[in-house]
Amino acid sequence: MSQHHLLKKYADVIVKIGLNIQHNEILVIESDINTAPLVRPVVEAAYKQGAKKVIVNYSDSEVAKYTYDYQSVETLQEVPEYLKQELKYYEEEKAALLSIISVSPEALKNQSEEKINARAKVMMKAHESLSDSFGNFRQTWCIVAYPSVEWAEIVFPELSGEAAQNALFDAIFKAVRADQENPVAAWKSHIEHLNQRANWLTEKGFDKLHYTAPGTDLTVGLHQGGNWLKAGKVNKQGTEIIVNMPTEEVYTTPDFRRVDGYVSNTLPLSLSGKIVDQFKLTFKDGVVTDFEAGEGYETLKNLLEIDDGAKRLGEIALVPVNSPIYESGLLFYNTLFDENASCHIALGSGFAEVINGAEDQSIEEQVALGINDSLTHVDFMIGSESLDIDGVYADDRCEPIFRQGRWVE
Repeated sequence: MSQHHLLKKYADVIVKIGLNIQHNEILVIESDINTAPLVRPVVEAAYKQGAKKVIVNYSDSEVAKYTYDYQSVETLQEVPEYLKQELKYYEEEKAALLSIISVSPEALKNQSEEKINARAKVMMKAHESLSDSFGNFRQTWCIVAYPSVEWAEIVFPELSGEAAQNALFDAIFKAVRADQENPVAAWKSHIEHLNQRANWLTEKGFDKLHYTAPGTDLTVGLHQGGNWLKAGKVNKQGTEIIVNMPTEEVYTTPDFRRVDGYVSNTLPLSLSGKIVDQFKLTFKDGVVTDFEAGEGYETLKNLLEIDDGAKRLGEIALVPVNSPIYESGLLFYNTLFDENASCHIALGSGFAEVINGAEDQSIEEQVALGINDSLTHVDFMIGSESLDIDGVYADDRCEPIFRQGRWVE
């Protein structure tokens, strides 16, 4: 099957399953200029699906380097009025958002930490209202990927140029099921399987989870009567969507106040164009009290200093090591893929839908319930073939959930 044909199938899955574009809906696409071969069939598919308007906002990772090279910190902290109005328009019109990630995980490796951090903070603040709208599913959103040559050469260091890119194309097409005869049907079946896992965990009603592995001994408190979720969602308009493609996870938001112990990453984290690896976080009463990193210490430090919520957990997710992405043996250096290779947790904002009725409450009320609030949300991987997870009931009875990185059947 030709790459052109696979891209059209990929676009079809994105529009029909990921975004599930509705009649007269506005779609906004944000991506790097190198993703045009995917953007074009997505635009066509969206219009055929009934989209009212498709807005494409291209960026350029090479231009971004010059931006950080030559603009001052003060200039980088400016948010022009036209951008504020644009974001307001997207929110008022309930526009759907498609983010296509493609740039190298080390795109900003040699750029100033101070400048990257300053820009990130003001942009997160500018997007705060819109991000809340997406996070609470008042609007549709979906994140997918397209391989750049630079990214592909990191994933496949033994290859170069087009050969590396084609290899990453193949890996992505497989991960998102675009290589299957009927990708749409394959996705529906997959989401139903994840739904069964999430329902089982919700019905169990565990009080907390206990993680143990080399470098990890962590207890995470859960919400009484809380829900476990999967990436297949129903937004406020009643539309079924999938927010991440690929997805292999079931997840929940913990009670951020009841996290104690320490946890170590098992895969590198690409953050703000830099790599953070060999790091360990120590929690006490829900807050990171100590951390270390073999690589990317300053980048991790900047993340933890974004706000108070950045030092607390907003998500825990379960993914077995026999997931297709883990079994591929590839390290993608990209959270969208690597988080679907193994269990992960996230620093930053949580999901109000975990507690029935919480979505209609104020941020302050949600925080009082133990749902974390932050400008950021960063997943990092902690799963491996050595990870065991026990579900602990309120009466301290334990039930094994994971052994050696796999579901206990």
